[in-house]
Amino acid sequence: MSSWWRSRDMKYVSLIFSEDAAHECVHSLGRLGSIQFTDLNPEQTPFQRRYVGFIKRCLIQGPQLYYQRPRYDELERKLRFMGAEINAFGLKR
Repeated sequence: MSSWWRSRDMKYVSLIFSEDAAHECVHSLGRLGSIQFTDLNPEQTPFQRRYVGFIKRCLIQGPQLYYQRPRYDELERKLRFMGAEINAFGLKR
């Protein structure tokens, strides 16, 4: 491991998060601007990382959502129209 040259004293710590909390915790730490991350698996290529499957899934779902958007908008318009008719007749939902 190479040495780090900094103007302030630093400590090397290991943080372990659950997968559910990892994104929020890393985001909050990054906003502080006083933390540096090291790669614990430098021998792995980016395509061998655990998160690649999640990214691929997002890339597949993006176009699907784009295709479905007009259908959702039409359904929302119909539901609003039906809600207005129900309110006009004084019926409770």
